[in-house]
Amino acid sequence: MSPVFCILQASNQFSCFDIIFTVLFFYAFIQYPIIQSGSKANRSRTAGHNDFNNVFLIRSGSDVFYKEALNNGNQSGTWSDSLNIFGAQDAYERTGDPEKKTLINELLKTWLKSNPPNLNPDPWGWDGWSDGLGWFTLALIRGHQITGNQAFIDAAKSGFDYAFRRGWDTVYNGGGIWEENPDYAKQETPPKEATKEALANDSLGKVACIFYQSTHDRWAGQHGNPHERNRQYRHSLLQPRNIHRLRELPTGKREYYDDAKHALDFGRASLTSNGIFSNSANYLNTWADEFARVAGHFVRDNRLWDEYHEWMKSNADANRRADLGITWNGWDKPTEVNDTFTSTKLVTALAWLQFTPETVPSEVGDIHTIVNKKTGLAIDSAGTFGNGKGVVQWGTNDSLNQRWLLTQNADSSWNVVNLATWKSLYCPGGSGADGTKLVQWTSTRDGNQRWVIEAQDDSSFKMTNQASGKVLDGASDAENGTENGWNGNEGQRWFLQ
Repeated sequence: MSPVFCILQASNQFSCFDIIFTVLFFYAFIQYPIIQSGSKANRSRTAGHNDFNNVFLIRSGSDVFYKEALNNGNQSGTWSDSLNIFGAQDAYERTGDPEKKTLINELLKTWLKSNPPNLNPDPWGWDGWSDGLGWFTLALIRGHQITGNQAFIDAAKSGFDYAFRRGWDTVYNGGGIWEENPDYAKQETPPKEATKEALANDSLGKVACIFYQSTHDRWAGQHGNPHERNRQYRHSLLQPRNIHRLRELPTGKREYYDDAKHALDFGRASLTSNGIFSNSANYLNTWADEFARVAGHFVRDNRLWDEYHEWMKSNADANRRADLGITWNGWDKPTEVNDTFTSTKLVTALAWLQFTPETVPSEVGDIHTIVNKKTGLAIDSAGTFGNGKGVVQWGTNDSLNQRWLLTQNADSSWNVVNLATWKSLYCPGGSGADGTKLVQWTSTRDGNQRWVIEAQDDSSFKMTNQASGKVLDGASDAENGTENGWNGNEGQRWFLQ
């Protein structure tokens, strides 16, 4: 083992669409950090988010929200406003823009003000639909990852635990959460038969994954304790069976990759018109936005751009309404001029824009083992979770400790996130002192977590911290080897494998 010394001077009934989303979700959202998407910014994607905000975003005193429709200035409803907030979160994933982070914080603070979880004995107990609780908690937990606001994760946890407590049982396939809770379905006029669907189980499953990324909470599994049972479902997808999956997927277990790719290919072939997702039915709100998110991660993190980029781009370049720049769900035909359209009918296209780069990204964007040219050792998180935990160099073994997800910010810098800890490679305080040792930290996308990565003529890369201006240096296999300044020596060159 040798420390990594940064830093040296430098220069039940499931639709086909539900099933496809489910398979892609298990691969993409369990495998990869959600907060770290991105590639080079381009005008169309930035303009798409700006256009949506220009049309639907309302600021009223301290309140910030998306309005219900083009001709209705009221705040969008609970689950629908959550879906609109996803669009802002997608734009932040792509860019790391601090202004977008501020917007997300404002939107979710207003959402909680309008929909406090404590109006009933149970959080949002008035809503009998579990997918509603899924969308609420998903917007909140994503918001916590982006902003660090503790109120968001507290509310998300409370809502998630309630959804599990009231909705989980082993009916149908040994488990799952009811779409409309049976007690509520019986009260409908006429009474309905309760069902289990992907809408609730996928949204809440994603929440489980992000809780794990954020907290590494494994649960004690004390089945006699109701609180522990509530917590356990957040990882029922991850542990014990699927924690095993989490460990295997990034190391190349082929069957999961194959399942995800088959689902993506089926959706492309069978749910499109000439390759374009399009459904302008009036009863639909969002249509293919969740598909866009998981497909975007899957294609990005497996470098499948050559196979899918042109197709994804053809969907992202859908027919926009010329006067407002917004797009409905019927992408194979011009967007209707209809001011009664709700905002959720127009946010799907925004997701496709955010997850589809204008051009094929560089080879840097991918999951890599980062290996020093001089020592032959890999940067390794040592499997230690928590802010301030150090990183070391270790012999390559393809474990999650050594696998790093590299995604790009709008300024062309890179985020470097470990797949074992979900923490970012971080220069403490942006220190410019030679020999500063790197640590891991919750992702903030600040300058001391951003890296300028430049190709060298020997196929290696130079990695410069944006805040400190110093280069990542493996020094030597000695405990405290350091060097001053970028000099092109092998200790400052890294292979992305």
